[in-house]
Amino acid sequence: MYNETISEGDKMLQICVLDDEYQDGKRNEDLLRAYFDKRHMEARIDRYTNGKELLDSTKIYHMLFLDIEIQEENGIEIAMELRKRLPDMIIVVITSYLKYSLEGYKIQASRYLLKPIHETLLYSELDEILQTRDTSQTLTLTMHQETTMVKMKEILYFESIGRTTCFHTPQGVYESKEGVSYWAKQLHVHFVECHKGLFVQLSHIMQIRKDCIEISNHETLPLARRRVQQVQESWLQFQEMSL
Repeated sequence: MYNETISEGDKMLQICVLDDEYQDGKRNEDLLRAYFDKRHMEARIDRYTNGKELLDSTKIYHMLFLDIEIQEENGIEIAMELRKRLPDMIIVVITSYLKYSLEGYKIQASRYLLKPIHETLLYSELDEILQTRDTSQTLTLTMHQETTMVKMKEILYFESIGRTTCFHTPQGVYESKEGVSYWAKQLHVHFVECHKGLFVQLSHIMQIRKDCIEISNHETLPLARRRVQQVQESWLQFQEMSL
């Protein structure tokens, strides 16, 4: 049994790489670290060279990068066992042969990447994975001194109020003691800063005007002139990835 718990809105992404080839596993780990460094995101990446070690671990992971061609082991069976324990884990299959992609349906794999992994393709796939990860993600926030779980997709925008961060939803306003800079780093895939200390969720933007943004509840948020281009580009990219 796992001796740790983790909420879907945890602060840091927990990622593991399973590859019995040391050089391949190390290269993939390095690529992942470079990606999260460039995106200014916190992530812990563990690398395993055999499935037994991974299955014996008590750590809980959000993402698994799996080489299914493991000597004397069945990568699909390993992933199926992990899927039982971690039903929401994202699995990316890494393979040298496309024929193995047919096995991926058994473990509900999100992506298939051919070896050797190309940096540009990996980054593009990760951007899309993290962009859509919010469908079930939740954050632990406070309203009227009561702590509750709030679904990411329900957050319209968040802003800095004093030393706290306020999250605006159709149900009301929730608070977090974490500063807005912390949340900006954690949620930058889903939100864009439209004004100083004010971040709007891309999926809730309905219209962008020259000095304001209309969001899904018909509220308008101020848009700083120097942020217009960034907001427009981020929104366009979100729309393209949502097609």
